[in-house]
Amino acid sequence: MTSFYNLLVSLEEKLGRVLLPVDHKAVEPARLISSSAAFLELTRSVASEIYLENACKTKNDPVTLYPTLDAIGRIKKDHRSLEVLDLVAADFLEQIGAAVIQVLTHEACHNSKLTPSSRSRSQRGFART
Repeated sequence: MTSFYNLLVSLEEKLGRVLLPVDHKAVEPARLISSSAAFLELTRSVASEIYLENACKTKNDPVTLYPTLDAIGRIKKDHRSLEVLDLVAADFLEQIGAAVIQVLTHEACHNSKLTPSSRSRSQRGFART
């Protein structure tokens, strides 16, 4: 499985160091995004939300596709409702989502087993009802 840290490194490779520079020495999820990022606060909030949605405890914990996409979608929705999401930032979030799909779908092809922990918080809650 892809770890949170390895996902960020893959995103850095796909999107470029200007948009998503990873600070390889950092430990905290938001601080893994270097302060030189083009959309610093937006990118750090995406990293933090992905970390939380996947219930990570360390940067080496695994992340999965749907919780990660849920996190990105939530950031986009929240920023849009606050009217702080411009067209360029919205496009950037779409690019992150597309890159996440590439990275994590490629992994899913190699690891076709689905586990209960790979479901998002909302799916886990729905399954109980």
